[in-house]
Amino acid sequence: MDKIHFPQYLKKTNWIWTVCRHHHLLQIFRLQLLRQIYCLLVRIRLILIYFLFSPLQNQFVFGHFERRLGKLESQTWENHLALGTNQFPFIASSGIPDFSSVGALVSDDGILGTATLIAPNIAITAAHVLKNRTKDPLPNPNEWHFILHNDFESAPSNVRYSINKFIIHPDWISRQQESPPLGDGDKFGADLAIVELTNSTTVAEPVLLPNGHSLLVGQKIYVAGYGNLVDGESGTQNLGNSRRMAGENIVDRVVQEIVMSSNTVSESGGLLAFDFDSPSGNSNRLGSEFEGFENLPIGKSDSFPIELEASTAEGDSGGPMLARVNDKWRVFGIVSYGSTDSTYGDITVLTRLNNHLNWIRTYLPAWPSARMVNHSGWLESDWFGFFRRYSSGWNFHAELGWFWSAPKADDSVWIYLNHLKWLWTSRDAFPYLYSYTDGDWLYFKKDENTEDKWQVYHFLNSHWSNYLN
Repeated sequence: MDKIHFPQYLKKTNWIWTVCRHHHLLQIFRLQLLRQIYCLLVRIRLILIYFLFSPLQNQFVFGHFERRLGKLESQTWENHLALGTNQFPFIASSGIPDFSSVGALVSDDGILGTATLIAPNIAITAAHVLKNRTKDPLPNPNEWHFILHNDFESAPSNVRYSINKFIIHPDWISRQQESPPLGDGDKFGADLAIVELTNSTTVAEPVLLPNGHSLLVGQKIYVAGYGNLVDGESGTQNLGNSRRMAGENIVDRVVQEIVMSSNTVSESGGLLAFDFDSPSGNSNRLGSEFEGFENLPIGKSDSFPIELEASTAEGDSGGPMLARVNDKWRVFGIVSYGSTDSTYGDITVLTRLNNHLNWIRTYLPAWPSARMVNHSGWLESDWFGFFRRYSSGWNFHAELGWFWSAPKADDSVWIYLNHLKWLWTSRDAFPYLYSYTDGDWLYFKKDENTEDKWQVYHFLNSHWSNYLN
């Protein structure tokens, strides 16, 4: 794991240089002359776009151009589509994540990003999808929709969710508001935004946050998004995609903390990254034979791709990096930027969510990972069962009866149960509960003969008792 500290440098940016700055392949190869020529050509092209196609300019600038998923030349798009939509043979399981929580974030004027549901009414995405340039205004939520469907263009109205508000990470905003602007927060991992839906959704189960769990270099991960498509070897592009595609890769870099400081601000974040290996093994850009990329130090990386290896490019911005840790699928990173157009050798850099959990939790409801049951008022937790929330922290469990929980309960919770007093349990511990009063672990076993009765085993005294809700 890496930790980086360095002072900020102040640099004025405008929208043309911002776009140019995100083409980092030139930095990898260190061809300064080609870099200058390329950036000049990009500036000329963008100027022409600005003057000739001004009504369309936001579609090019917001979100760093249209993004694409890159695949191996030997693979078919049908496999990546089946993976992204959890069709056979990629049914959601212990080996394949459920992508139904991944949706398209679409504006009225055609801006496209990807966002992931982390609570029934909350999704998370990249800040640059909403406010990329320094002078961009804050987005108007009334002009956007979050679409939870395999194909956002053909999605029915009942999976198109209006947006109540956006909350962009404060470090992203503060850097843009400095005079002169300090540039984006993507290089140190602050490219995050919260999307609060007007109404909660019942069509998908929110994905779990890391909650203290960490990724390791070498772990298998999955990414998903709605961007355009490109073959990794030929560069052939499909610009008309509106479907959710997914791919897999291996974590190549984990930067636990990057601290940036100046006379006026001090900010910290973290990064995750992986590269797009070619079948020939000659495009291992995060391998030890290449210099470190941006704030990603020199390290090791596998040279050859796995079966459904993929990259992201600038169009799957805001999409999730999913991995299975402790038998649960969790979102560990949000796609921020890449080095090329998804051809072999492309590097994908993501904002590391572990660095921002306290900020994210500020905007989460109680029991964020619980799924709403048909707007009935009942919630279904994948580990705690069915319950209803009431005011002042009180809840009614379908089997345990009335209990009180902390307002932000999710993966672990203190509860107050009748004569058993204060108990603690968690996703990993339940149906074992720890008694604060007795200093004892309890095991809850449903009584098969009585609907509302539990048998409780007390480990301290090695005896059974009954709990009636």
